Amino acid sequence: MSIFKVVYNGCYGGFDLSDKGLSEYNRRSSKSITLPSCISREDPILIEMIETMDEEEINSEYSKLMVKEFDKKFQSFLEWSEYDGSETVKIDLHGYVVENVKLIIREKDTSSQEKVERITRLYDDIIDMGMHEKYRI
Repeated sequence: MSIFKVVYNGCYGGFDLSDKGLSEYNRRSSKSITLPSCISREDPILIEMIETMDEEEINSEYSKLMVKEFDKKFQSFLEWSEYDGSETVKIDLHGYVVENVKLIIREKDTSSQEKVERITRLYDDIIDMGMHEKYRI
């Protein structure tokens, strides 16, 4: 399984870096970012910093940046929500299923029986993921 990682804020306040964290990001990336919101949530430098640096060095007073892993097949199907700066990120399983069913149906060189079998496997995979805490919604 190929994975990708995203950064989210796990406490009330908002996505932010401490001054030291922002300076370290700029040093490692050779950039001159002044607002943490300009950094991609999938930025490998930011992810590495969060995974290796002390929380108190990287987070501002009102942030707790965290990394979450997902299977790469869900990269285009993330659903973000936020309440008072505290963020959650999860897989939009409905969007993932709809898009994949459309792709299966549009396949020209696949028999109807094979399409039904592939759609059935897709739903079985989704049901199995629902049982796995990593994908629980």
